[in-house]
Amino acid sequence: MSTARLVHALGPPLAYLVLAVVFTWPLSAHLTTALGSGLDPLLQTWVLAWDAHALITDPRTVWHAPIFFPYPETLAYSDHHLLLAIVALPLIVSGGPVLAYNLLVLTSYALTGWAVYLLASDMLARARDMRMRIVGAFAAGALFAFGTYRMTHVVHLQLLQTAWLPLALLFLRRLLCDSETGNRRWRNAALSGLFAGVQCATALYYAYFAALALGLYVIVRLRDTLNYRRQPDFWQRIGGLTLGGALAALIAVPVTLPYIHVYEYLGVVRSLRELDNWSAPLQAYLAVVPTNWLYGGRGAWFAASGGEFALFPGFVTAVLAIASLALAVWKRGGSGKEADRDLIGASDVIFLALLASCAWVLSLGIGIRLERGGEVLPIPMPYASLYERIPGFGALRVPARWAMLTHLALALLAGFALVHIGQWLRSTINHRLALIIPAVIGTVALVEHASFPLPLATTPTPKPVYAWLGAQRDMRALLELPVGPIPRGTELERITVRQFHQVHHWKPLVAGYSGIIPFGTTDLLRRVQRLPDDDTLRYLALVGVDTLVIHRDEYDPETLARLLAWADATPLLKRRAEVGDALVYAIDPQADPPSPMMSGASIFVSSDERMPGVLALGLIRRWEAEGARLYGFERTRYYPALHIPQPGQVFDYGLLAADEDPLIYGFDTAGVRWRSNGLALYARDPRLRTAIDLAQPVAGQFHPVYPASLTVTIATDRIRIHDKVFPLHTPLTAAAIELDIASLVTQTLMIDGKAYTVPPGAVTIAAPVPLNRTTAIIGQADRLSIQRLRVLSALRAPAPPPEGSLAISAYCRFDGTRLLVTARIGGAGALALDVRGASARDDKPIHLLEGTLPAVMSGDGDITFSVDLLDPTEPWVTHRGNAEDGRYIVYLKSAGRPGAPLVPIATFSVRNGVISDAQPAPLPLRALR
Repeated sequence: MSTARLVHALGPPLAYLVLAVVFTWPLSAHLTTALGSGLDPLLQTWVLAWDAHALITDPRTVWHAPIFFPYPETLAYSDHHLLLAIVALPLIVSGGPVLAYNLLVLTSYALTGWAVYLLASDMLARARDMRMRIVGAFAAGALFAFGTYRMTHVVHLQLLQTAWLPLALLFLRRLLCDSETGNRRWRNAALSGLFAGVQCATALYYAYFAALALGLYVIVRLRDTLNYRRQPDFWQRIGGLTLGGALAALIAVPVTLPYIHVYEYLGVVRSLRELDNWSAPLQAYLAVVPTNWLYGGRGAWFAASGGEFALFPGFVTAVLAIASLALAVWKRGGSGKEADRDLIGASDVIFLALLASCAWVLSLGIGIRLERGGEVLPIPMPYASLYERIPGFGALRVPARWAMLTHLALALLAGFALVHIGQWLRSTINHRLALIIPAVIGTVALVEHASFPLPLATTPTPKPVYAWLGAQRDMRALLELPVGPIPRGTELERITVRQFHQVHHWKPLVAGYSGIIPFGTTDLLRRVQRLPDDDTLRYLALVGVDTLVIHRDEYDPETLARLLAWADATPLLKRRAEVGDALVYAIDPQADPPSPMMSGASIFVSSDERMPGVLALGLIRRWEAEGARLYGFERTRYYPALHIPQPGQVFDYGLLAADEDPLIYGFDTAGVRWRSNGLALYARDPRLRTAIDLAQPVAGQFHPVYPASLTVTIATDRIRIHDKVFPLHTPLTAAAIELDIASLVTQTLMIDGKAYTVPPGAVTIAAPVPLNRTTAIIGQADRLSIQRLRVLSALRAPAPPPEGSLAISAYCRFDGTRLLVTARIGGAGALALDVRGASARDDKPIHLLEGTLPAVMSGDGDITFSVDLLDPTEPWVTHRGNAEDGRYIVYLKSAGRPGAPLVPIATFSVRNGVISDAQPAPLPLRALR
């Protein structure tokens, strides 16, 4: 390669690297000792270190980062940086994660500038003057790479990875525009897909940004692509697009699936209020970072209202971009000299104009505001509609980040304008000014974004205890104290620093910092505030925590003395070490309830809302590690669905909420192994062979119905109910059944010709039945329903239902804001109404109203009542909340039983203070146990 070609190839990336050192100064002077200010650089450095550790020791664990114990897949709570970690792995191992992080930051600027330079050069291929093309392309790369958007996000490593989209556009453009066929076209398709996939894999936001940019380019080029007069060329282009899309999906999908899974079971949905909070106001497009040389201290209009809202594109850049568009329109209209026409293709200009406009509109979020927090202008915006219709769109918390695409388009258009200026000067004045003046204008445009020195923070020094922890091999998970109940502000900073020092030991931590902080972690942190307290130690032991690290230097003397006096006195803690200012305690195994060996056992885990979710999750993960097989349904925000139970299946053990009726799941109170902190573990009665829920779904109805009569045939190894067959757990030589019944009145139930008296309420009836012969069970329709049937090898005394259990059927209707309810009740107790919902703005829980209706002491009775849902004045209403816009559910429950389950009977929404979308949910006869 000649010297000239070598300079032409390496000159731009090296020049961008020099600019990166200048624009991020003094980072390059502190590559191993400092990071960008704030908590995000600490988090992202930790992510790189964890990725490297997992890839070297056990790649299968890489998604299960050791924070937020006992939650799995915690790497997917933020951007994974896996591709960066793979590239930088030798550097992370040899030089440490801080050096690797800082070098990745610096190279991101050089790579981004170079990628935009290559894209701009390709779009400027028609420019006759090579030097002019280099000036324009270099300016475009510099304006984007070192523009305000990227300088704002200098602490967000994932958002600095913007080099791959311009490269994907470059090769997509060559695929759709070049006349070459054969191998070169397939190469362009493959490279476009490769870089698109890499861009999608670097950040979830950029996956959507890439989809918009690449899709928009294909649409703009669609007319040429669908030119059927060149059939062979058409099919090669379609094939190339297919190849590129497949390759991008092959790269992006594997690293996206964990995010989909996590977001589903954690129930992560960004509310409209949260999106509105992170939408860019119009003023953000004037705002710069505080260290901006020209505008940083020039008043409120240039001051960012938050870390995401410095989106200033530059006055010179904006003027140049507008001029470029105006020139393109003017010349396409036939004006201008013939030699200067079509400097860039019309499709490229249209694409960049549309990209800048679409991204700008999306960055404004769900409403246009002049300033953050100001009044919304009455102009409809598409963001809310996209939020509702596009899968995953609601996960993008910060609409303002769409401005990245606007800045990219403006930088390219500004570069093109400089080439226009140079060519005009060349044709009218002289060649020398044709290079100097565009270069000066480009430099002025770049200086508008100059923001240095870069604020840095020295990396925190680890305490001696972290090295000591790294030498221990017998710890399951640890909790560092003190810790506050809410991970915000200074408390979040303390948690993040501890997480950063985890690189010295990699022991799982209860607390952590990431893009998501799960509900179970906040539940646990609130509970820890009860320390010193032995029952909280039992709580931690259930979760799986076996070690406490007490940082004495972070306590006030009085609190520390009280804590240590308890810690040294309780039999549930054993002091293990004193390292520097830290004391390490081990939680004694006796704090853990005595669970049987779970290897090979089948365990059902309830998903009832009363379950302490983080405790159940801790036990699930422990028992899975022991070799148990877990069954159950998703408990949103805590754990995903386990193995789905089969109809009639029985289990060795059941983990239920302490307030739940175990009969519902085939267990009985005599089988309880332990109760602790709101959980109860039950063992199966060895006589139980099957437990069948008799619910019959009804099309269009929320609630199932239950039969009043059955025909049952029990063989030694199976049971037939009507036309359905269920296997038995083990063979029978004799059989008995138990029926869970809801009865409105005292009545007679016939089982195999024998009469059984059924009192009103929730009742369990036990009876022997013959083998290999059909047994008829006949009850009174509309006054009795059979909810569950259990088959046993011998009779047992049925456990009485929980106190306050009722039989109930109900229906309701809406009349404006009033809800009218008619309920029929059997059993002794009172009925309560409870209305709960969530705000449409921020998903905040709302307790709208609650009240207890007049009690029905015995027998059967009808209750008819009404209540104004928005302005309740009824004397029996004991709680009245504020009716915000949102979604609501109307529940009935037993008032005589603390922790009673809630049964929905209606849903409705409130919009602008008016009830809408009211949907009754008729409740067929059932038991409230």
